[in-house]
Amino acid sequence: MKNIVRLIYLSSATRDMSLSDMKDILTYARKNNQSLGICGMLCYDNRYFVQALEGEREAVNELFFHISDDARHSDVIITSYEYIDKPTFTEWNMGYAGSTPIFTELLARLSQTEFEPTKLPPKQIYALLRHLSAHQQKV
Repeated sequence: MKNIVRLIYLSSATRDMSLSDMKDILTYARKNNQSLGICGMLCYDNRYFVQALEGEREAVNELFFHISDDARHSDVIITSYEYIDKPTFTEWNMGYAGSTPIFTELLARLSQTEFEPTKLPPKQIYALLRHLSAHQQKV
């Protein structure tokens, strides 16, 4: 049996990301993740990235080390890392959510007017990604 893990991290973008930047990131991630057997969810807003990666432990670890070296972000913090029975984000090699009315509504429920994931506990970050995964943006 394979060791399946979920790694969730947050980071700060080193510059504002355009829609074109996000398309580039997602196109690469979706192709790469599919070949690695990894699924996940990415959220970007207010110059913060939050991402969940799920898959076989070694593949997730190697991918995370590669991602953490990317110059488009800094201050990378792992908020949670756990063994799981089955992945949550299986419908997407990499789902995506950014600023939408639903996103704003979820932030308000978390008492945030701007996305500041550094102020959220890990369980709330995971819940946010899980809720947003049901409302994918086409990017």
